[in-house]
Amino acid sequence: MIDRLKHFKRILLILILIIGVLLIFINPIQNAIIDHLSGRLNTTDYSAAAIEKNNQAHADFEFDDVQSLSIAEVLQAQVKASKMPVIGSIIVPSVEMQLPILKGVGNAVLAAGAGTMKPDQQLGQGNYALAGHYFENRDILFSPLYEAQVGDIIYVTDMTDIYEYKLATKKVIAATDIYIIDDIPDQTILTLITCAEKGTKRLAIQADFVQSYPIENAQDILQSK
Repeated sequence: MIDRLKHFKRILLILILIIGVLLIFINPIQNAIIDHLSGRLNTTDYSAAAIEKNNQAHADFEFDDVQSLSIAEVLQAQVKASKMPVIGSIIVPSVEMQLPILKGVGNAVLAAGAGTMKPDQQLGQGNYALAGHYFENRDILFSPLYEAQVGDIIYVTDMTDIYEYKLATKKVIAATDIYIIDDIPDQTILTLITCAEKGTKRLAIQADFVQSYPIENAQDILQSK
């Protein structure tokens, strides 16, 4: 009986140590998985046909269901990676941010990149709105946007054309200020939304449309600047 009790205590101690180690390293592991997943989806060679197919996929646009990412959701996103509805890519060179754009704002989608906030929005038209998660003191997902400045150039592509926007405003808004993603008559803009003040508010970045050009002409246009 005494030996069994000692054995049980030993096992319990080992389990406590394992849990302690996991708690220490779970955030770095989670961040590494997110970074790898974003890079994997962002560098995959998507055809125009694949992008169009993904644009027709069912997606979740329920903002109220969006929660802070857990390790379980990140792992689930990793499993679903091959079926993720990737529809483009966003690049902010000034803060070294490059992410895949995925349809909707489901938890798995937001564990991998930027999610579209309206079902029928189109690049280069109206107010194209994207949401992304923020992690304090990290350089994953939308976290780098905190370092972006007015005047910075933002590139968004659907793998057919590149749409160039120039950052015009950057401000913290209330979480209930959903109007920020509404279309504005006679304006073509890009809106990027992420968390602020520990989730109680939102950081909203809006950029004005500059120009668009075929993706095959991108290198020549960028070199001419």
